Order: sequence, then C-alpha cells, then structure tokens
Amino acid sequence: MHIRNINRYKVIKRFSISKTLLDINEILYIQEKDTEHENPQKIFSETKEYLTDISPKLYSSLLQGFIVPDERLPSKPK
Repeated sequence: MHIRNINRYKVIKRFSISKTLLDINEILYIQEKDTEHENPQKIFSETKEYLTDISPKLYSSLLQGFIVPDERLPSKPK
C-alpha cells in the first residue's frame, strides 16, 4: 500500500472551505493525489484537523492565487 505524502502550504489570500475561514499566513496541509486508486485529496487545518476532501480541479484552483507551498519541510498530521 502506497502512503501518500502530506505537504504544507501557506494561505496568501483569504478563502473559506468546509465552513472554515482561512486567513492570510495560516498553514494548510494537503495530502498528495492518489493516482493509483483515484482517492480524493484531503485537506487539514493548521491544527492538523481534517477539513474536507478536495478534487484535483479545486486543488489546482487553490494553487492559482490562494495558497503557496510553505518553505519548511513537509509534515504529516497525527
């Protein structure tokens, strides 16, 4: 079984997802895409709380002006 990495992102533009408002400079964790099993990506809050599943299309949209990869090392939620 392949274990997917979870990458850290910084919010650069305020937005809401799963009834949670994410503000500038908050940190998000997004699980990488599972191309083998077509499982959705999962998104976690700064406190590593599960928020929701996201589609690859939504992930691409977030990368276009809402989030950027954080410079620190990737981390995994507990």
